Amino acid sequence: MTNLQIPIIVILGISNCVDSSESDVWKRYAAANAASYGKEFIQVMTNNLMSSVPDLKSTEKVVPPYMDPKLPPFQLHQYPSYGNAVLLVIPTENESKKRLLQETFKERAPNDVIVHIVTISVASGVGEQPYNEAGIIGAHNRINNALLRLDTAEYQETFKVKRIGTVIVASIESYIQTDNIDRPTDYGVVVIHNATRHQTTACMSWGVTVPPAYVNRARRFGFEGDPNRGRVTVGQILAARVPGLDKADWQSVLAGHSRYDLLKDAIRQVPIPW
Repeated sequence: MTNLQIPIIVILGISNCVDSSESDVWKRYAAANAASYGKEFIQVMTNNLMSSVPDLKSTEKVVPPYMDPKLPPFQLHQYPSYGNAVLLVIPTENESKKRLLQETFKERAPNDVIVHIVTISVASGVGEQPYNEAGIIGAHNRINNALLRLDTAEYQETFKVKRIGTVIVASIESYIQTDNIDRPTDYGVVVIHNATRHQTTACMSWGVTVPPAYVNRARRFGFEGDPNRGRVTVGQILAARVPGLDKADWQSVLAGHSRYDLLKDAIRQVPIPW
């Protein structure tokens, strides 16, 4: 191959394990990965998705919510009451979303209410990139899974030591709406559930439109058993093809508005069922 007069790229599929074991299964897996990478590389180079931050700046727009979120009811939970303090549960490890919820609840807490905050990492069950109704389902699943975790002995001492009397779970789920809409749009849904009083409030953030070509590329990477539960986020596709673009906040470049500012506005608008 060194004598070829045309430019070439060699893609290697590595099947050797760290313990030196070999298997035809791993060889086939490595070969399939190399072939998939080669196919993706060719498509990236030929589908005109490669771009730059200046090229994409302010090419999309901010649009209002297209609907009011409707959620299925939450399962009833009975937690011990030791006082008047509120336990705010945030069911995500996303630092930016945690910070938004913490700041907003502290700003809006009544003067006589003490708020203690815990973070519980739970799955949304809707893949890395939710689409359409999977966004609301993901927020609902996070709250349900967090409430189940509170039932375990791990958190019983927290109720007692912190003198908890009310449990509130707040969830944010970002997703792409493609159905019944003119252009794919990235929205956020905010759900706040008072598990003690069994009251729920929710609202949608304003959205940012998305170039359809990038959504189509993200969807080509497959789904988690459902076409609305994508494996790869649109932000990952954008960041992979646009050097210097933040995969978590591409909205700042494409529409001139940070995703987190839009989410903050939504959190401030939704009533908190204290």
